[in-house]
Amino acid sequence: MMKSFIKIGIFATILLVISSSCGVQRGAEKQFSKLNINEPYDVVIVPGAPVGDENLGSILAARIAWSKYLFDSGFTKNVIYSGAAVETPYIEGVAMKTYAEYLGLPAANTFAETKAEHSTENIYNGVKLARKLGFKKIALATDPFQNAMLSSFMKRRLKDVGAIPIVFRRIFKDKNEYNELPKVNVEIAHVDENEFIPLHARESFFKRLAGTFGSNIPKDDIVLELPDNKYQAHLDTIPSK
Repeated sequence: MMKSFIKIGIFATILLVISSSCGVQRGAEKQFSKLNINEPYDVVIVPGAPVGDENLGSILAARIAWSKYLFDSGFTKNVIYSGAAVETPYIEGVAMKTYAEYLGLPAANTFAETKAEHSTENIYNGVKLARKLGFKKIALATDPFQNAMLSSFMKRRLKDVGAIPIVFRRIFKDKNEYNELPKVNVEIAHVDENEFIPLHARESFFKRLAGTFGSNIPKDDIVLELPDNKYQAHLDTIPSK
């Protein structure tokens, strides 16, 4: 488990370096400049990343901080956090919602999608949940690297969904702040470790890669409701802090 956390930490650091580079950030800033605060999104969808005990990875913390910025600034009315217990025994969507509430986002405006195990499933399931909740104007809110990875899939399957990649200078004064966010107890997101099997132990590298590009997503209509799931978290199942 310790080796997994080290690998996750290294990968998250690489993503932050790429996403916060000058060229990438100019593109993110350009997209952000097109937003109209008078026409906010009904909801933004924030993909998850592995969570461990009280430690949220830096890339995940940045995604949550960005969602808070968008909400506080009036660019979105609600936030959906998406992610199952993938590589660690913590349901990412629930942990993220818990963290967001700790930072001050209202419980009534945050939701958790808890089945997604790959990036394309984060946005796909997130959109299904958003539409089930009655939201119409929807956007993806994540780091520029993941935003670029999902752009092709979204153009093919989710043409009406917008994208708001992170502009790091708007949420952090400097890179040291990535690791200065408060720790939060996310035990509510913890699953039974006797039943939990990490994704890498269930799927081969190539199957996981195919899943990242959408192989697990059916070709049917995007508006189909999410299947029942014992870990699916709704508004009334996550207590406020």
